Amino acid sequence: MNVGLATLRFRLYAVGSIKEKRSIVKRLLADVQRRGAAFAASEADDQDDLRRLTLCVVHLSNSPHFTESVLARLGAELERGDGYEMVESRIEIR
Repeated sequence: MNVGLATLRFRLYAVGSIKEKRSIVKRLLADVQRRGAAFAASEADDQDDLRRLTLCVVHLSNSPHFTESVLARLGAELERGDGYEMVESRIEIR
Protein backbone atom coordinates (compact mmCIF):
# COMPACT_ATOMS: atom_id res chain seq x y z
CA MET A 1 0.00 0.00 0.00
CA ASN A 2 1.28 3.44 -0.95
CA VAL A 3 0.38 6.66 0.78
CA GLY A 4 0.56 9.96 -1.05
CA LEU A 5 0.45 13.27 0.78
CA ALA A 6 -0.26 16.52 -1.04
CA THR A 7 0.31 19.73 0.87
CA LEU A 8 -1.59 22.52 -0.85
CA ARG A 9 -1.08 26.14 0.15
CA PHE A 10 -3.55 28.81 -0.93
CA ARG A 11 -3.74 32.59 -0.88
CA LEU A 12 -7.22 33.84 0.00
CA TYR A 13 -8.75 37.01 -1.43
CA ALA A 14 -11.40 39.31 0.05
CA VAL A 15 -11.89 37.18 3.16
CA GLY A 16 -12.97 39.38 6.03
CA SER A 17 -13.83 36.84 8.69
CA ILE A 18 -13.12 33.32 9.88
CA LYS A 19 -16.66 32.42 8.80
CA GLU A 20 -15.89 33.40 5.19
CA LYS A 21 -12.65 31.43 5.32
CA ARG A 22 -14.46 28.37 6.69
CA SER A 23 -16.87 28.45 3.74
CA ILE A 24 -13.90 28.18 1.34
CA VAL A 25 -12.35 25.41 3.45
CA LYS A 26 -15.64 23.46 3.48
CA ARG A 27 -15.97 23.80 -0.30
CA LEU A 28 -12.42 22.54 -0.91
CA LEU A 29 -12.81 19.63 1.53
CA ALA A 30 -16.09 18.64 -0.12
CA ASP A 31 -14.37 18.64 -3.54
CA VAL A 32 -11.78 16.21 -2.19
CA GLN A 33 -14.32 13.97 -0.44
CA ARG A 34 -16.40 13.62 -3.62
CA ARG A 35 -13.44 11.84 -5.21
CA GLY A 36 -13.97 8.72 -3.11
CA ALA A 37 -12.89 6.74 -0.09
CA ALA A 38 -9.22 6.63 -1.14
CA PHE A 39 -8.94 10.34 -0.27
CA ALA A 40 -8.88 12.16 3.05
CA ALA A 41 -8.26 15.87 3.65
CA SER A 42 -7.90 18.34 6.46
CA GLU A 43 -6.93 21.93 7.09
CA ALA A 44 -3.40 21.63 8.42
CA ASP A 45 -2.08 25.08 9.22
CA ASP A 46 -2.86 28.80 9.17
CA GLN A 47 -6.24 28.33 10.88
CA ASP A 48 -6.29 31.88 12.27
CA ASP A 49 -4.81 33.59 9.20
CA LEU A 50 -7.46 35.11 6.91
CA ARG A 51 -5.06 35.38 3.97
CA ARG A 52 -3.63 31.86 3.90
CA LEU A 53 -4.92 28.30 3.91
CA THR A 54 -3.03 25.01 4.04
CA LEU A 55 -4.73 21.72 3.19
CA CYS A 56 -3.23 18.26 3.42
CA VAL A 57 -4.73 15.59 1.20
CA VAL A 58 -3.90 11.90 1.56
CA HIS A 59 -4.47 9.23 -1.10
CA LEU A 60 -4.06 5.46 -0.74
CA SER A 61 -3.46 3.01 -3.59
CA ASN A 62 -1.34 0.08 -4.68
CA SER A 63 0.53 2.12 -7.28
CA PRO A 64 2.80 5.03 -6.37
CA HIS A 65 2.56 6.37 -9.94
CA PHE A 66 -1.24 6.37 -9.83
CA THR A 67 -1.23 8.09 -6.44
CA GLU A 68 1.13 10.78 -7.67
CA SER A 69 -0.91 11.37 -10.83
CA VAL A 70 -4.27 11.69 -9.05
CA LEU A 71 -2.80 14.07 -6.46
CA ALA A 72 -1.21 16.17 -9.21
CA ARG A 73 -4.53 16.25 -11.09
CA LEU A 74 -6.34 17.26 -7.90
CA GLY A 75 -3.88 20.11 -7.37
CA ALA A 76 -4.40 21.29 -10.94
CA GLU A 77 -8.18 21.23 -10.55
CA LEU A 78 -8.10 23.16 -7.26
CA GLU A 79 -5.54 25.68 -8.49
CA ARG A 80 -7.98 28.58 -8.79
CA GLY A 81 -11.42 29.17 -7.45
CA ASP A 82 -13.79 31.78 -6.16
CA GLY A 83 -11.82 33.68 -3.53
CA TYR A 84 -8.57 31.71 -3.62
CA GLU A 85 -5.47 30.80 -5.61
CA MET A 86 -2.97 28.00 -5.00
CA VAL A 87 0.56 29.28 -4.38
CA GLU A 88 2.33 26.00 -3.59
CA SER A 89 1.75 22.28 -4.09
CA ARG A 90 4.03 19.57 -2.73
CA ILE A 91 3.49 15.81 -3.18
CA GLU A 92 5.22 13.09 -1.16
CA ILE A 93 4.83 9.34 -1.78
CA ARG A 94 5.67 6.76 0.88
